[in-house]
Amino acid sequence: MKFEKFLLDDYMQTKEGKKVFAFFSNLKDIYFNDRKRFNKFVDSLLEIDLAEETYEWIDPYGEELESPDKLLETKKICTYEQVERQVRKKFINLYGEDLRFWQHWMPFYSLLLYFKYSEYFFPYFYPSHFYKLTEICKIFDIPLMPLPGKTKHLERLNYYLELNRSIQKFRGLYHLSHVELAVFLYGFAPRFISNLIIDELPEANKIFMLGAAKEDVEYCLNKKIQPDDILLWQGCSEIAPGDIVILYELTPYKRIRSIWRAISPGFDDPFHWYPGKVYVSHVIQDIPTITFDDLRKNSIWKKNGLVRSHMQGIGVKNTAITYEEYEALKKLFKKKNRSFDLSILPEPPSYAQIFHSDLENERDVEEQLLEPFLEKLGYDVKKEFVRQFPIRMGRGFNYYPDYALHATKKNDIESADFIWEAKYRIPTKKQLLEDFGQAHSYAVRLSCNGFGLVSMEGLWISWKADDFSFDKLQKYSWQDFKNPDNFGKIKTLFHKLCKPKK
Repeated sequence: MKFEKFLLDDYMQTKEGKKVFAFFSNLKDIYFNDRKRFNKFVDSLLEIDLAEETYEWIDPYGEELESPDKLLETKKICTYEQVERQVRKKFINLYGEDLRFWQHWMPFYSLLLYFKYSEYFFPYFYPSHFYKLTEICKIFDIPLMPLPGKTKHLERLNYYLELNRSIQKFRGLYHLSHVELAVFLYGFAPRFISNLIIDELPEANKIFMLGAAKEDVEYCLNKKIQPDDILLWQGCSEIAPGDIVILYELTPYKRIRSIWRAISPGFDDPFHWYPGKVYVSHVIQDIPTITFDDLRKNSIWKKNGLVRSHMQGIGVKNTAITYEEYEALKKLFKKKNRSFDLSILPEPPSYAQIFHSDLENERDVEEQLLEPFLEKLGYDVKKEFVRQFPIRMGRGFNYYPDYALHATKKNDIESADFIWEAKYRIPTKKQLLEDFGQAHSYAVRLSCNGFGLVSMEGLWISWKADDFSFDKLQKYSWQDFKNPDNFGKIKTLFHKLCKPKK
């Protein structure tokens, strides 16, 4: 959306806006003399409170910050370019070559830079919540450079400077003071971003094993955790909401004691020791303890790459496990405790017993789920469907329904009997509504008898006879089609309304 300065001005006249403006107008005094108020404000921006518990906002060397001059030399520097060169030089020399350590302290360094050069830099107040700032930039058209690779630690330190350039350019475009910019980032803009943590837990897509270090176990997992407690954990970007997360406690424990569910997508955070993060909840702790030796001796798990490498790299890379390994783990639970109720464990993806291939993107869904289904319905996919059928909509722009059945174009008028839109995941009702609207517009434009959505979770079908009503949308899981009666009914309906040409 296009930013309008008058809307920010209006916000700063509200009770909340005046409070945020006063905070940043007196930020330096609040930081040095009222740390409780400072931490409380930072925590108010986050999904999970971090400012007081994890980010003490002190010098990483262990001393309270006495002067912003600790970061940079005290000589007078006139231009932004001169300051930036000095900052880049400082980053190179930080703590020897352990640059990864200093990524974690970027909020602290950004604060020092802001105190010393408020006209040049912004304070970064989204520790472990980088996705919030990226969404703000996306909403308000602030361009961002792609994130450097996870092992490029110096580049990730310098990413703050790249980010700062874009944000300062935005500030200059709308003639904002440095205080107004901070109010925009931490008061005004957050009202427009969505909540990464989901309320409605979708069906699992995949199963992941993540690691818990000794400190994680002692300060977190050894405490009594409630099922609705939320943790921000080390993860990977392949994790999706609803996925099953098995926590493996690393050395010296070498064991599994809890199973969780992901309640957010995995995301990359450049300013953190562990770049991959994910929110987990819905914990099940009352499970039999499985040790590394139990896994190593199991006929299924001993073949797992993590087990063979003694759990090296767990959580840093994609550590998805298979349906077969999950079933083997359940058998290990039973072996340890015959009375253990397996029904309390989360169910694996409903398609896992039918489709054993790893489905990682939308094209996999098309090739391994949708096309076999269409063939079973009696259609010749190559002859009767046009993939990415081009249609003209709006002001002459081309759009491309994924699969159009019996598609034709006569006198510049396109038509089709039925269309399918494939998505990698449709985990929530919000996403379903969005995808439904897209497919609905295509179906009306092509005068279709119906349209369908397909994803890892299953199929949704809407018919013209039902006025393409969302309330009458028919939902089928992949498990439903194991029942011959269910499949027979849907096949009969398709042959009646969209007869195959065979």
